Amino acid sequence: MPRLLFAAVSALAACAVLAGCTSSSKPEVVDVTNTTTITSSTSVSGKEKPLALSTVTPLGPQQSPQSGEIEGVCPYIASTPDQNPTVNVADIEGDHVYRTTVLKKMKPVGCRFYFYAGPYEAIADFTTYRYSSDVTAHNVLVKTVTKDKKAFETAIKGTNLSYAFRAPFFGPDGGNDWACIFQKGTLLVLVRTQQPISFNAVQLAKAIAPKIKA
Repeated sequence: MPRLLFAAVSALAACAVLAGCTSSSKPEVVDVTNTTTITSSTSVSGKEKPLALSTVTPLGPQQSPQSGEIEGVCPYIASTPDQNPTVNVADIEGDHVYRTTVLKKMKPVGCRFYFYAGPYEAIADFTTYRYSSDVTAHNVLVKTVTKDKKAFETAIKGTNLSYAFRAPFFGPDGGNDWACIFQKGTLLVLVRTQQPISFNAVQLAKAIAPKIKA
């Protein structure tokens, strides 16, 4: 498991601490409430909370998308080989895509991709989370991935930090679907897949990371 660091520093010093964290295989939690620095090898909790992740309801042919979703084209990647034979969600994730929705309430928008046959479950999605500072975004990422003992750091060009871990997605899979989360400044992007291995989630994250502006 990644080691958590508790540090209370000024805003300027916090940036320096964060920069040091992103090059390590053990991400660190940073607290910027005071002016002294305290480090510990124990898992000391900061104020930020991990992402509250839940499973996704399937979307059948006659059903309308859930609130906050609209039928549309994902701006970051093609859904199927027909749209782009080289880079597309169906090939990278490993499942046919029947419907694509855009999560319009997120800034930048998210995307979700649904399977072509019953139960028409989501096979991948991208969700975004904006925070007030790089430090807060970093800490939320750390808190989220450290809930999974199998989480591990990945290398995604143009990101501050990225990790693969297991996350709730398709209900019957029992929280064993793999995801990849990465930080770009104050933005976190979560890529979830309906796969029992990490490879597909990491490859999807690598494909969309350059397309999402921090």
